[in-house]
Amino acid sequence: MKLLFILIMALSSCPSLAVLQEVSSNSQFEVNATLYANDIALIKEKRKTFLKEGTNKLLIKGVPKAILMDSFIFQLLTPATSIKVLEYSFQSPDITRKKLFEHSVGERVSVLNDPSAPTPHSGTLISLDGDDAFVDAQGTIFAVKKSRIAFPHLPYTLVAEPMIILKLMNHTEGEYFFEIGYLAKGITWDAGYTIILGEKEKNLNLNSWLNIHNHSGMDIKKGHFRITQENELFYDLERPISLPHQAVKNISWFSAQNLEPTQSYRIYPDDDITVDEEGVVMKPVVETWLSVKNDVSRGLGIFLPEGIIQVFRRNKDGSLLYVGENKTSVTPVNQELSLRVGSTNDIKAEMRQTDYRRLGNQVVESGYRLDLKNTTKSAKQVTVFQNVPGEWIVLRETHAHEVVDKRLKWMLDIGAEEEISLRYRIRMNVK
Repeated sequence: MKLLFILIMALSSCPSLAVLQEVSSNSQFEVNATLYANDIALIKEKRKTFLKEGTNKLLIKGVPKAILMDSFIFQLLTPATSIKVLEYSFQSPDITRKKLFEHSVGERVSVLNDPSAPTPHSGTLISLDGDDAFVDAQGTIFAVKKSRIAFPHLPYTLVAEPMIILKLMNHTEGEYFFEIGYLAKGITWDAGYTIILGEKEKNLNLNSWLNIHNHSGMDIKKGHFRITQENELFYDLERPISLPHQAVKNISWFSAQNLEPTQSYRIYPDDDITVDEEGVVMKPVVETWLSVKNDVSRGLGIFLPEGIIQVFRRNKDGSLLYVGENKTSVTPVNQELSLRVGSTNDIKAEMRQTDYRRLGNQVVESGYRLDLKNTTKSAKQVTVFQNVPGEWIVLRETHAHEVVDKRLKWMLDIGAEEEISLRYRIRMNVK
């Protein structure tokens, strides 16, 4: 009797099997997504489910197909000491013929009829050997071709859609609200701009769009989105957005009309300053640029992310002419948004290398002269940008330079019908 009592107590202390609870996307009542610039999104979901007393295994469906599970977070919205998280895992759909057979060993299967080789209609799949499968039908073993095996259901170890499997212990039965968070791939964003220039480029209309792309495998219903630039600046979209898998939404970011831009001229020489170009006469393009300061007084004063600008010009008859495409970098508040609108003949430019010396295997000195002529009867300003690789030092120059985005920058004022020359000499370490 004593031995029987010990056995009963041991059996009663064994934990019961986990109750499977399917938590579909219908259980989701809030989604928040923070989109970073490196194809990573932080997703936070609020869901509800009914938990039985004891061990529950939650099959959380309607999640992205690429989750970084080291980032998984679980939190009850109403604190409860009765629940303890035991383990979690992530399963992505990866169903193949080989895996379907391997995961069905020990399961009931159906056997398709073949008059030339009578076999039972069903049995337990017990083993595999090449193209053959062995089925146990009431104690009799049959060898049949795999092509005759049919599966009444998908093995629980394989999934047809991505899911988070969360196992937890609960002491009080009832409905619970919880939040899960994780990093996932597949939800990205970019920005786009359209600019319409007036006939004489004295004013412009600027419109901006945020484009959100969903290739995550997850349908997002009325999600609250936040975008980041360089993982430092955070901006919330005002209204909830529904975004099914494989969809793109273009969200209006802002619009500003009748902005008055500042015109300027820029030169980006395409010379290779590290090689001998003496005797070569270059005629660099003088580009026309328009700039608008990003401040409230000009109808802006809002974060402008990097993106592609499509530029149009309005003709006399009101029709639109496509000018071209620009790419802008991040434009913070009180900085200038600039765009290239073409080239000009108002400024004539000619450039040549005046000297070239190689001092050893890795040290080069190179000198240049850039001649500019203003052909108009009004003063102009030209900005010159020179790419210089590696480590360098400016030995001599006729005008003071700045360094912007790892490039040398000179700002040159040219009077009406005036000619000026920019001369500079640079020593560089090249490899």
